[in-house]
Amino acid sequence: MGVNMSNAVESSTDSPEERVYRTLYEGILDHRLLPGTKLKEVPLAEAFGVTRGVIRKALVRLATAKVVTIRSQYGASVASPSLEEVGQIFAARRLVESAVVENLVGFISAKDAKELRQLMKQESHAYGAGDMRVGIKLSADFHVRLAKYAGNAVLAEFLEQLVARTPLIFLAHGDPGQSVSCSEHEHADIVAAILAGDREQAVRRMLSHLQHLESHVAPRTKEKGSDLARLLGL
Repeated sequence: MGVNMSNAVESSTDSPEERVYRTLYEGILDHRLLPGTKLKEVPLAEAFGVTRGVIRKALVRLATAKVVTIRSQYGASVASPSLEEVGQIFAARRLVESAVVENLVGFISAKDAKELRQLMKQESHAYGAGDMRVGIKLSADFHVRLAKYAGNAVLAEFLEQLVARTPLIFLAHGDPGQSVSCSEHEHADIVAAILAGDREQAVRRMLSHLQHLESHVAPRTKEKGSDLARLLGL
């Protein structure tokens, strides 16, 4: 299901900081670094063959992206949203994305509709090939694009922040035995309602889709004592 990290870190054009950032980020999305995993500077510096300063800069970038938490007394760890935060994130998404699809009905252009169909094909192919990392990114892009196509830059920016935090929810609380990816047919149903000009149906299908995603949230057991270098394929 994951990405071959040896391939992901071989680009000679990447700076050391970018290589560390990308490897850790993909390690998180690939479920190799679960929420709560400690990210200690010294072991990481040794594993990557870089200085602690490079590791520190990469961790700060990851914290800005909301996938890592840095606390002064405890250091860095993979972010782990609480169940209370999960509820708040989905509540915010329901409010924002209901407004997005409602505004998009009668506003979407033929060009935007064509781009959405192409995006859904790429998303389906990624999940079908078992490439969850790419699939998750495309699923997130689908939701953000809807907001951008609706012409509200403020809503689009806010939604992008919410969507970026959603994958960590399933890493922290998703059932590892179930798929929590966005459903291809649910995305298609939303777009179909938008193109049909049915505002009420579009909102209903978006809310149903978000409810389906949230229904997969449940506490999960975290792996303990994992060696960072082994998990990252270093």
